[in-house]
Amino acid sequence: MYAMLRSTARVFVLLVCAVSAATAQTAGAAAAHTVVVRMIDQGLYGMAFDPTRVTVHRGDTVRFVQAGNLPHNVEFKSVPERTDLGASRIGPNLKALGDTYSIVIDQRFELGKHVYVCTPHEVLGMAGIIYVVDEPK
Repeated sequence: MYAMLRSTARVFVLLVCAVSAATAQTAGAAAAHTVVVRMIDQGLYGMAFDPTRVTVHRGDTVRFVQAGNLPHNVEFKSVPERTDLGASRIGPNLKALGDTYSIVIDQRFELGKHVYVCTPHEVLGMAGIIYVVDEPK
């Protein structure tokens, strides 16, 4: 009887540990992240977003950081059909080193590819892509 009780207790402890680990992984996977994109005065044509491409989930934040000497902004140019960013389609001009502009990837962003540019430097190829995905983190 004692051996059976001890065996049952071990199974119970293992089950509790397994459920706790699974719950912790699920909670961690759902946590929102902040992705930093630097606006720099270098690259192939002298201006760039770094990194050029990022992948995010709904709930994440993309923070653009002015890391150059010239003013930069963010303007979404090509987005999935049902994306409606309203006034957020064009962000502010970031002039001073360290200025930031953050945008939360919420229900306004459809899943898919969102192409953005720096309006004053678009002709120099200053562009980037945000991929909004629904895959597990």
